[in-house]
Amino acid sequence: AANVVQQVYFRDTYKQTGIDWKEVSRFLIYGGLFHAPLVFNWLRLAARLFPKDTIKHLAAKVFMDQACFAPMALSAFYIGLSTLEGKDKEGIYKEWRDKFPNTWAIGFCIWPFLQTVNFKFVPPRLRPIYVGVFSFFWTTGLAALKHKDNSPEIVKQL
Repeated sequence: AANVVQQVYFRDTYKQTGIDWKEVSRFLIYGGLFHAPLVFNWLRLAARLFPKDTIKHLAAKVFMDQACFAPMALSAFYIGLSTLEGKDKEGIYKEWRDKFPNTWAIGFCIWPFLQTVNFKFVPPRLRPIYVGVFSFFWTTGLAALKHKDNSPEIVKQL
């Protein structure tokens, strides 16, 4: 759904070409078969590793989310979708190298706050839903970054 929103509302070519259903299907395959189970199990692991409701455990979960989960999940996003597009190894690596650092930097400005709220105030059974809601908006942005030939140069600006 996030990819459809991105195509309809944020892509200039939509009026001429319509929705690219092949692209939508790649996002559906990646999101439904890989990313959703990954997030669900990541949240369970974080709760097991740091079960206490203390500042120390909260900080550890948020830090681990950005230092371990985010790089792996973003790499899986770019590599997985590029593979589904049929790109060769060089094309996959080039897209990852060009887009990953800036995407991770953008995420670092957004997700620590969201995950702090999540881990502090959201009951564990509702955390996947909370992440899913915000992931819809995040994935809309990721779809735009994935579609562009190059990503914004956030890292250079920091």
